[in-house]
Amino acid sequence: MATRFGDSVTVAEKIKRHESYYIMTGDIIFLVENHLFRVHRYFFERESPVFREKLALATAPGQSPRGTSDTNPFPIDDATTTDFSRFLWVFYNPLYSLYNASIEEWTSILKLSYLWRFTEVKKLAVRELEKQYIAPVPKIALYQKYDVDRGLLLQSYSVLTKRAEPISMAEGLDLGLETCLLLARARELARSDKGVRASSPVTIEESEVEGLLKDVFSLKDVPFRPMSPPSVRVDTSAVNADSNGATPTNGKVLDSAKSPQGQGTSPAASNPNSSISNGFGFSPSANPKSPPAGGFAFSSWS
Repeated sequence: MATRFGDSVTVAEKIKRHESYYIMTGDIIFLVENHLFRVHRYFFERESPVFREKLALATAPGQSPRGTSDTNPFPIDDATTTDFSRFLWVFYNPLYSLYNASIEEWTSILKLSYLWRFTEVKKLAVRELEKQYIAPVPKIALYQKYDVDRGLLLQSYSVLTKRAEPISMAEGLDLGLETCLLLARARELARSDKGVRASSPVTIEESEVEGLLKDVFSLKDVPFRPMSPPSVRVDTSAVNADSNGATPTNGKVLDSAKSPQGQGTSPAASNPNSSISNGFGFSPSANPKSPPAGGFAFSSWS
């Protein structure tokens, strides 16, 4: 088959340095998709047993260790450029304890921290996700996927137990068989009168629902916090738009006078039929927790 001149660009020519995370003082170079990241291996060896093992592998005789140059980077095949840049933001956020990001961005961080066993980063991601409203089904599915403490889902279980509508087929696919069966059992017990349909009103008190769910899901000593509906969340977008904060999505210098709110690919846009995709209760672009679309540059590190 004939090859056009424009198609003859080599893979090496397509690879480029990441605009934010190619730090000249970094001592290891990672290749993620077609981007080179030059960062500090200290964070990876300190936090992750997965990377401690990978980076300790012996180099073949006569070869340079991977990650020492642009032509010999350390490849990462189980992450995307977007997810990896969001993950690095945790370590290079110039605002230190101010981690203002969207649910989508924290989900990227949670995913990689789970995959690579960054225990403290995973705890941070979960703490930040707990500050935001996520609808019950997508929250349960997300926490199950990345092995988050099931005790944090008690309020989500409660909403699904008390609502009139049964679990739908789409929700069941997201929740998984075990969770669906446990929820079905909880819904049945909460409507304990003989012959009562699962869609009938709950016949027990709120405190009894809590105890029932702890028994059904084998949860002990878990405090119950009622789930706040999305309608009562405070919109702080006006504050964030003027904030000189850093975004995990990119690292461009922020112009606070013109900065739009952070924009990313919405999960709903990639899979509109999934209850996880559209169940957060708001779009990422309208998320009051989302950082502005600016960031920071590392010119002072060069």
